[in-house]
Amino acid sequence: MMKALSKLPFLNGAYVAVDAVPGAFLIVDGPYCVSTKAEMQHCHNLKSEVLRPLGRPRILHTAGSVATEEVAGLARDRVGSVERLFEEVCSWPEAESVYATSFDFHELVSFPLKDIAARFSGRHGKPVRFIPSASLGGSWLDGYSRFCEALGRGIGLPRAKPEPRTAAIVGYLFDRDEPDHRGGIRELRRMFEALGWSVSCVWLSGVRESELRAVSRASVIVSLPYAREAGRVLAKRLRARLVEADLPLGLKATEDFMLRLGFSLGAGAQARAFVERETRAALGETQAHVQRFIKGRRALVYTDDPALHGALAGLCAELGLRNAPRGAVRCVVFAPNLVTRGNVITVPVGYPNYLEHPVLERPVLGFTGFRHLVDRVTRAILAFEAAS
Repeated sequence: MMKALSKLPFLNGAYVAVDAVPGAFLIVDGPYCVSTKAEMQHCHNLKSEVLRPLGRPRILHTAGSVATEEVAGLARDRVGSVERLFEEVCSWPEAESVYATSFDFHELVSFPLKDIAARFSGRHGKPVRFIPSASLGGSWLDGYSRFCEALGRGIGLPRAKPEPRTAAIVGYLFDRDEPDHRGGIRELRRMFEALGWSVSCVWLSGVRESELRAVSRASVIVSLPYAREAGRVLAKRLRARLVEADLPLGLKATEDFMLRLGFSLGAGAQARAFVERETRAALGETQAHVQRFIKGRRALVYTDDPALHGALAGLCAELGLRNAPRGAVRCVVFAPNLVTRGNVITVPVGYPNYLEHPVLERPVLGFTGFRHLVDRVTRAILAFEAAS
């Protein structure tokens, strides 16, 4: 019926994060396939720069060639060749920051990558930040989170007085610079504005490190699930209040998100009024679609992202979709990039997504995202039924 969705590896998440910060470069202690693995991100994000047709790639490996790297070769003295690579990358004018981490079996050999990164930090005026590898047991979500944590610990923050009623969002999963995420960030900002607050910056959001320094203007750090430790690090560095929130995907999750923000930010009345108004409008605009096309069908959520999985499960309950066993036919399947062999109605959500590249904004978060998800599910059902 369907191919199992395996846990994507640590480096995938690190590549997503590097791609989300223009000017960031990543050196991976590993063989040439380090670069070939970046092709997934290149295909997922139409504006990806991790592998450039012209110009220098932003993902580099230490092997120095495309020859197969033997395990025995890792025991030789490689320090000189790796140092030359760091010197070269730090000298590139387009490299604003440099990161370093390890491939899977390279993680085992106790190579002094962290020490080399520390020695080169500041060379040619470029920060070099080490990301502790979790290639042997971690997932792509660990790669994304650890990149954000390394950035949070190392970024230079101006001494700025926190601005009142200003928040920074830390832990947004910006996996591609396309309209789905542009719309998601716009919706998040709209939700804060409804409370009388502004957002100084979003980590990560496709902006340069210089723009991410605007986090220092925030009096509150709002942490989303994809970089919890970075949120804690930044809140401690800035002596800012930390509010940890879940993903606002679906009506109930968005209501919970807004009420939590309202309580934490001293805007409870505004939050309740916004939730009541937006919920009424969203239900009014989608009720006929849910009743006529969606409610009563079976559904399956198929992703290795726990935050997204929980949110989509809640969405299914709101849409009147019933649990389907794996292998069920004629059911709605929420999955990032599902390979199917049978009668299923696929709604691509999550990373990686090679099946959809929207031209117009199409968020999944907040009340606007709820409308778009209902629209996408409805269109998938109608297309499936027309084809069959």
